Amino acid sequence: MLVIRLSRHGRKNLAVYRVVLSEHTKPVKYGYKEVLWSYDPVKHDFKVDEDAILTWISKWAQPSERVAKLLFKATNNEIFKKFIAYRERKGVTKKEEKK
Repeated sequence: MLVIRLSRHGRKNLAVYRVVLSEHTKPVKYGYKEVLWSYDPVKHDFKVDEDAILTWISKWAQPSERVAKLLFKATNNEIFKKFIAYRERKGVTKKEEKK
């Protein structure tokens, strides 16, 4: 199964992420087939090739949840919204614990 996921690059404390297409059994850093776009979290800089990503999704590639969130934020395309899992928080917060 093909997966669209993040691959961390850059030096210590200055990460730059690439969104890569890879087989789900391959290692994240080295086993990718294609670099689809890059993301710099320090500058909040997206370099998105939306057509390439939509092409791979139509060929049954599955984006990870974090990638889907970033793509939805960058493009506002409703296709990416279906890959985001909405969860409820469970457990007790610290404020409730003190009461």
